[in-house]
This record gives sequence, structure tokens and C-alpha cells, in this order.
Amino acid sequence: MTEDDGDPLPADANDAGEAMLYDYFKHLTSLCIISLGGVIALVPSTKGASVKPIIAVLIVLGLAALTSFSGGSEIVRARFQRTPLHKSVDLCRVVAPVLLSIGVGMFVYLFVRTLQP
Repeated sequence: MTEDDGDPLPADANDAGEAMLYDYFKHLTSLCIISLGGVIALVPSTKGASVKPIIAVLIVLGLAALTSFSGGSEIVRARFQRTPLHKSVDLCRVVAPVLLSIGVGMFVYLFVRTLQP
């Protein structure tokens, strides 16, 4: 009798690290897309702000989404082709959350500034 808990563990520690990193990129990409949607949804309430800073926020959040998606895509490519991960994955792991934090911070600043009289 076999026990199937629905979450097969990878064969070695390197595979487990890649699987965890892939999940990290997947969730980070989702956060970036949700943040982009939130900014676009709240743009009408920032009537006092000019359009250029909001476009800058969208660009930063878009770059965060692109970077995190690229990191996950690189993991899939390396797994499919059975090659080692490229060094860019580590760069994506660092840059994507930084860009997401900067973009969300920029938008919160703009949004709070428009609420003040």
C-alpha cells in the first residue's frame, strides 16, 4: 500500500531548493499582478496627483512582475533542458521583491499625499 499525500518531495536537496524558489517566484508574480491591479483600480481616487508619478509606479511594479516571472521561467527552462540554473535567477530573487517594495511604497506615498488637504 502506498501513501500519497499529494506533495511529492524532490529526489535531492537541490531539487527541493529549486521547487521552493519556483513557488516563491510564482507567489511574487501574483503579488505584483495584484498590486498592478490595485494601483489601476485606485487611480481615479488620486485626482490630485499628476499622471507621470502614477505611470512611474506602474512601470516599477511591471518590472517587478517581469523580473519575478523571468526567474520562474528560467527555473522551468533549466529543469526542462536538464541544465544548471543560470546566475540570473539569483539576481531575480533579489531584484523582484525590491522593485515590488519600491513600487508599492511609491503608490502609498502618492495615495496618502492626495488624501491630505
